[in-house]
Amino acid sequence: MPLPQYTHYRVNLHILSPIHVGAGQELDPFSYIIRDRTLFLIDLIKWMEVYPEPDKLYRMMDSDNFANIRSFIAENFNFEGAIRCAIPVDNPKLLEVYQRAIQKKDPKNQVLISPMTRNEISTRAYIPGSSIKGAIRTAIANYFVKIAKVTSRDFRGRDDYNKKIFGQINKDPMRCMKLSDISMGSPGTVIVESKEFPLDPDKALTPKGHTEVTFSLCHTGKPLTYPLRFSMAPFELHKKRIDLKFLVNALYEFYAPKYEAEYRKFYQSPRASKVQQGMFPMNQAVSELRANETLIRIGHFSHVECITLDDVRKPKTRIGKDGKPLPWGKTRTLANGIYPFGWAKLEFLDLESAPRPEKKWPFSESAPDQRGRQRTFETAFKPIDRGPIVRDRKKKPVRQKPVSPLKKLIEELGVVRANDMGRIGTIMQKIDILETDAEKAALAEAIRDKIGPKAFKKHKKKKYLMELMAKK
Repeated sequence: MPLPQYTHYRVNLHILSPIHVGAGQELDPFSYIIRDRTLFLIDLIKWMEVYPEPDKLYRMMDSDNFANIRSFIAENFNFEGAIRCAIPVDNPKLLEVYQRAIQKKDPKNQVLISPMTRNEISTRAYIPGSSIKGAIRTAIANYFVKIAKVTSRDFRGRDDYNKKIFGQINKDPMRCMKLSDISMGSPGTVIVESKEFPLDPDKALTPKGHTEVTFSLCHTGKPLTYPLRFSMAPFELHKKRIDLKFLVNALYEFYAPKYEAEYRKFYQSPRASKVQQGMFPMNQAVSELRANETLIRIGHFSHVECITLDDVRKPKTRIGKDGKPLPWGKTRTLANGIYPFGWAKLEFLDLESAPRPEKKWPFSESAPDQRGRQRTFETAFKPIDRGPIVRDRKKKPVRQKPVSPLKKLIEELGVVRANDMGRIGTIMQKIDILETDAEKAALAEAIRDKIGPKAFKKHKKKKYLMELMAKK
């Protein structure tokens, strides 16, 4: 069978609204501090190595008082060399909650924050190419629902719809498409509060936690464009040629109606005036889409309509008090209660940039009433001031010997409590940065010894750790 002939295309991703692609767990409370409207991800071990009172520090770290340790770190951290990266915070509530938790040493308030996927070496957040490819796959699948004779029965605990549309998994034609990850700038992300906006006007917005998201056109009022490395070998699916032109049309036909329907359903009422103001730059960009441009929705909070297929949509919802599934599509999750999540524009530079047929959108293309207008991030916040986080200039800096990644992770494991499965899980996720099987086996053994034989027997990653140890 001949290898597919890939063509490399020039593609730009324009981030229209905040995008969150999560790392799978909350930020470790000992991995960050917040000062001056900025969240600093810190290297705890590096800071501990230069702390001037090591005995005092290790006595504190050996205690079981989580809240005291967190407050101690927040109040005493002062080594700029241990800052991994800085992320602006655009939510006064988070600043207040964090400050209160530190001052009162409150163990109940963990100040949980959902981070973006992040490169462990560069520390920059990124949008995985797989997330963009998944959104493209949904649009292509939707195009072939009727042609492939997919029904709602194909979703009952099986993957029959995938087989009907794309064929056997080992012959999946989507392998003919390759997309790069997109690394964010510095700072390319910001911390916001996710809020649930209900369709019912009698219900208030519900907080859903704090989330790291990409900056966007909505948030800053400025275009945010990233080049995307995109390669594709045209393929055939149900006797239809899937090439670049087909791709743009399939994406537009799937996502543009979703954008329009969501606006009509949730954001047209006077109650949503702040949302209308916040979405104005994005609405302008949507109304001006060219023939070589299309909407796409990426990441978490994309909502059921954009991640399931038309005509056969049967989303599973939790069971209500009456024993029946609750209705779906009754809420939207918004960043800071203003900006919808996940919207972006793909611009294919190798296709002709011609006007699209005129379309009547549900939003006004003129600027909204400026009274009470929501400020952008840049009009509300001054440049980041790192304030008290400086090097201790009284002492001559000590040249630190480079520490191997394995030693660093084992030292980090050493200050973790044996029952703190969240932090141990974070360390386990970093096994892949180790280069050799011997290093991975050594860390796996250290994790096993840390949690103890009884807990190890029941650990959900026991098989994985044992496989690593077997390679020693």
